[in-house]
Amino acid sequence: MIRSMYSGISGLKNFQVKLDVIGNNIANVNTYGFKKGRTIFKDLISQTTSGASGATANRGGVNPKQVGLGSQIAAIDTIHAGGSTQTTNNTLDLAISGDGFFQVADSTNANRDGFVNPLYTRAGNFYMDNQGYLVNGDGLFLVGGVTKVDPTILGQAQADLATAETDYTTAAEAAALAAKTFADALGLLEVDLATAKAALAADPTNTGLQTAVADAEKAIKDYKDPTLSTDAADVDTTAKAADAASKVLKNAEAAVANLINPEPKNVMKNPLANGNLDTGGGYLPDVPLTVGGEYRPIKIPTDAQSMNIGQDGTVTFVDKEGTLRWAGQLVLAKFPNPGGLNKVGANYFKDTSNSGAPIIQTATSSGIGTVNSGFLEMSNVDLSEEFTDMIVAQRGFQANTRIITTSDQILEELVNLKR
Repeated sequence: MIRSMYSGISGLKNFQVKLDVIGNNIANVNTYGFKKGRTIFKDLISQTTSGASGATANRGGVNPKQVGLGSQIAAIDTIHAGGSTQTTNNTLDLAISGDGFFQVADSTNANRDGFVNPLYTRAGNFYMDNQGYLVNGDGLFLVGGVTKVDPTILGQAQADLATAETDYTTAAEAAALAAKTFADALGLLEVDLATAKAALAADPTNTGLQTAVADAEKAIKDYKDPTLSTDAADVDTTAKAADAASKVLKNAEAAVANLINPEPKNVMKNPLANGNLDTGGGYLPDVPLTVGGEYRPIKIPTDAQSMNIGQDGTVTFVDKEGTLRWAGQLVLAKFPNPGGLNKVGANYFKDTSNSGAPIIQTATSSGIGTVNSGFLEMSNVDLSEEFTDMIVAQRGFQANTRIITTSDQILEELVNLKR
């Protein structure tokens, strides 16, 4: 009898939790972006009175005899199915069609050059503050807007630079021997000729490629209009001497070292998307790029005439002169296991070790979803399901109370046996 009473108590506790979850679901039936909960039970433990035995030559097998000792909560799941969408015709009301989440966060500083403490939500009711930044009802900034692009070459693109050769020539210099010189015993005169530096005017021409590809962490640079400099060479010569009126001819060769210092120009920039780099000249065809960068809050000028948010999250506006401008692009987050996210209140989720790290992507890519402006995602709570579950939980609770009262009556009868 005592076991049945404690089993009934465990059932009461579990159905009370189920009713709590149902009550929370019904309370948030009109909460934008809310995801309902679900309670699942499992048995607690079973007491074995006799074990199982296999068949023998004379008898068949016998199953184990066990008495259950109650139930317990197996899981309280968050159901991330999409809710219905409500039309609002407000540009800053956003709904995601897909598995993605909006990212909202605090700014790192007053310059708004980064984010800290990111949170994730499906509630897309955003606003524009007095400075023009897109925020939610709690003042958290909507994450998006790539401001610094670092292109990264995914594949290998290699090309041999052509060799440019230039012959440098200059006229031989004439040098006269000074008077009153002395020759050695062999009739040879050693004289240090004066050093003369000649300016070389050269216009080197590259006969091959003019574009080089750096490694995966370097920018693509343009090697054009190099600055040319040469090393001066001093030449010592030995010549036969004649009289003072004769000339000595300097005839020697010296290697001239070239030092070309190309200046990088034209650093390449790319939009916020994967793409192909095409040089137009056939030197580097179709190099795939991936874009990484820093995200900042998206800002709309307060004097803008209008704004628009596309399905890919691109935010544009018309300035006061009537020119269409690009303000940024929203980025969404996707998780390997959204059921592992932790609810932190106010329609926010926070990633955990079981949810996995967020996968940050732009809308319309890899099934993360599209952004629909002028709509809001409603709660995914279905009242008909909740009321049905409520009836089941209520009857389950009542049944467990009957177990307790019935066990109590039987115990009372046992106590009355000695009367």
